[in-house]
Amino acid sequence: MDERVRGLLAGIAATVPMTAVIAAGRAAGWLGSPPPKQISARLAERGDVDDDLSPPAFDAAWFAAHFGFGGLCGAVYSSLRSFLPAAPPAAGLGYGLAVWTVSYGLLLPALGLYPSPRHDRPSRLAVMIAAHAVFGIALAEADRLLAGPDAE
Repeated sequence: MDERVRGLLAGIAATVPMTAVIAAGRAAGWLGSPPPKQISARLAERGDVDDDLSPPAFDAAWFAAHFGFGGLCGAVYSSLRSFLPAAPPAAGLGYGLAVWTVSYGLLLPALGLYPSPRHDRPSRLAVMIAAHAVFGIALAEADRLLAGPDAE
């Protein structure tokens, strides 16, 4: 299997436990609306399609975008794998935290799609950092499993 396809599939799979962490954080009252939903809502407003989408269609769209971004991050991970630590958990943890840093620390605030970590609630920060750590570790493990025993 092509490494980027493997990474894409691993990224989609890793988005499942990440989403569970976000849901648990929401259930605990540590964050309101899931950040991927907030980001998608801002993009829909900018694209002037927010009034065109029914609530079920919007929910499907943000959920698909969330998993699509996870898949994209997985494909990038597989392309960078040889530059990361040899141990998959360390590689995944570092990569997941790097995805959070680049996305939530730099790109999303610069684009006006999400607040800077300096202006975010500590509880929401903690949930999202944990979610990205879980994503990275799950990504590394899924990528390793999909690569098969011959890749090790």
